Amino acid sequence: MTDTIDFTAYLDAYAFAEPCLIESRESGMNNTTRIISSGNKKFVFRIYNNHKDIDIVRLEHEILNDLNKQKLTFKVPIPIQNKQGETISVATDGTLSSLFQFIDGDRPTVSNPAHVYALGVTAAKLSSALSGINPKGLPLYSPYFMLENTYALMDEEAFFAMAELSVDLKGRKSSFMALHEERLKLKEDCNQLVGLPEQWIHGDLVFNNTVCQGDEIVGVLDFEFTTVDVRAMELAVIIVDIIKPDGLNIKEKVKLLLQGYQDTNPLTLHEIKILPILMKLRLLDVALHFAIRLRDNLDDEEILCGIIDQSAFGCRWINEHWEDDFS
Repeated sequence: MTDTIDFTAYLDAYAFAEPCLIESRESGMNNTTRIISSGNKKFVFRIYNNHKDIDIVRLEHEILNDLNKQKLTFKVPIPIQNKQGETISVATDGTLSSLFQFIDGDRPTVSNPAHVYALGVTAAKLSSALSGINPKGLPLYSPYFMLENTYALMDEEAFFAMAELSVDLKGRKSSFMALHEERLKLKEDCNQLVGLPEQWIHGDLVFNNTVCQGDEIVGVLDFEFTTVDVRAMELAVIIVDIIKPDGLNIKEKVKLLLQGYQDTNPLTLHEIKILPILMKLRLLDVALHFAIRLRDNLDDEEILCGIIDQSAFGCRWINEHWEDDFS
């Protein structure tokens, strides 16, 4: 297999048994991931492309270690020490990487109702587990409700400037405008979040960040964005992952996800009521995040085009369907 990245310098930090093979798997938008087969064992190797902040990774590993001390019905990654006894390796250019035990299974799919319900159950169990941890590290990512502080530099002028970068982005000018209108509304709507229960949340719990075997969710991955936020945000993030332009039977799947969560670790009626606000915060956060990535030349423009389409569709779907079908 040909790989555009030379992993030799990275993997020399670990004592792998022979034979040692590198297998390419799907990577997220923020990191590079490879499967390492070493002897009769498998590991997941991650290169952090989104930042070079070692404190973010230290906190992630501390939270994983705290969770691994609990009796969970699913697995979370276990960080592996390198030759220096550290779970974080630092390349000469400051790039960070880590090795984790492999969690065997496949990715769940939104087309399988059993997976949708099971993810609701898993999210509720994870929320309960995260409520019981007390890491020494402080949260390094702002909560979603601090959207304006987080994206102060991607203001109205900067955001609309992104719509002028190409013909395809210009064709989405109406979506940029609609998302900005939603952002303005959220400034007021976030006042309704005052007093809601807050705790540690995964922050990016979506279908691609979990592992299934059959109809069961057996693993939760990628705790990089774990932070302290309103508790209900965890569920809002997953709901948004279902509301996609090409989605089928969206209402039925959202109801099934809610049922799985509420059957396991119920939110309060007020938390359920403010879910649309939290869902829109997630949609705007993702849109602004990828606008910055394009501005910083980290992505191609077609990625932001897709994100704008999804975020605008999600907000529109919430406005058209949530109050009548879920309130």
